[in-house]
Amino acid sequence: MNKDYVKILNASPSIDLRSPKEFKKGTIPNSVNLPILKDDEYDEVGKIFKANGRKAAIDYGYRIISGEKKTNLIKSWISYIQNNNNCSIFCYRGGLRSKIAYEWINSKGISVSRLDLGYKNYRQQILLLHQDIENYAEKWFILGGLTGSGKTDLIKKHKFSIDLEFIANHRGSAFGKTGIDQPSQSNFESLVSEQYLLKQKSKFLLMEDESRFIGKVHLPGKWYDKMQVSEIILLESGLEERANRIYNNYIKKPGNSRLSKTELKSYYLFALNKIRKRLGSNHYKTIKDILNNAFENDDDKLHKMWVGILLDKYYDKMYNYKLNLRKNQIIFRGRENECINYISNLISEKN
Repeated sequence: MNKDYVKILNASPSIDLRSPKEFKKGTIPNSVNLPILKDDEYDEVGKIFKANGRKAAIDYGYRIISGEKKTNLIKSWISYIQNNNNCSIFCYRGGLRSKIAYEWINSKGISVSRLDLGYKNYRQQILLLHQDIENYAEKWFILGGLTGSGKTDLIKKHKFSIDLEFIANHRGSAFGKTGIDQPSQSNFESLVSEQYLLKQKSKFLLMEDESRFIGKVHLPGKWYDKMQVSEIILLESGLEERANRIYNNYIKKPGNSRLSKTELKSYYLFALNKIRKRLGSNHYKTIKDILNNAFENDDDKLHKMWVGILLDKYYDKMYNYKLNLRKNQIIFRGRENECINYISNLISEKN
């Protein structure tokens, strides 16, 4: 990956000069959107460019960004630059928007770096990073285990890990919604790449076993393929223990979820319906009835009961089937403390 982009990903905050809708679709991590043109202005410039050409569009842009509006815009850029060391500015192609902003900022005696080829080239660099599985040179270890075994908690304990579910704002199953918007696909790929490049020198990476999709976003490029051929550390935990953990993390105190209990119930019923065919009508009805009663009566025992049935009749069977296809890649299995000790020894060996 281009060294300039690695530097930006690893440390520097940036000013994204593009319109808010472009920023929302995808940007560079640690960027703030201080657009030179708002959405409607950007659209209008585009229309004028198509109808009357480049010069007419540029003239129109200078007319609408002038006077007090221009002064306040420059002040906002300079304020951010002065409060954030090594700040960069960029637009889409490293074209006119960043060129104009660079000139206006420099005219006030303030230095700032400009990303010459803009977000478009940065995005191409991200795609290239994940295009070939051979680009992932370090050793990856996948933390596997049945749903509710505590994989995420263990992942968070190690600085050489990447928490993909945290980046995705999703817990990675039909029931994994948190109530917080997931990032766009482009932003998810950028955030994963940022974490990867920050930890690339460790020669050791640990991450939780995931499907290709985590909610609505999918793992970039060859990332999933690399995970599928990596060695597995299997975290073991009994059904009752896992049902208790799911209850505590998903229902009693649902992590960073912003859903109310009523919203949570509706969402879980919706999620249950999505897996109805694979679950089977009898199991579906049983779980649905217990779930409704559990929420209506705020009964923790009933909650743990429907969770336990769901794990036993659906998630465990599905995961064990997939794990069996990779059983030869399992290098260790054990309880939490045993896995922690094994991982600590691996880290010592690799680093």
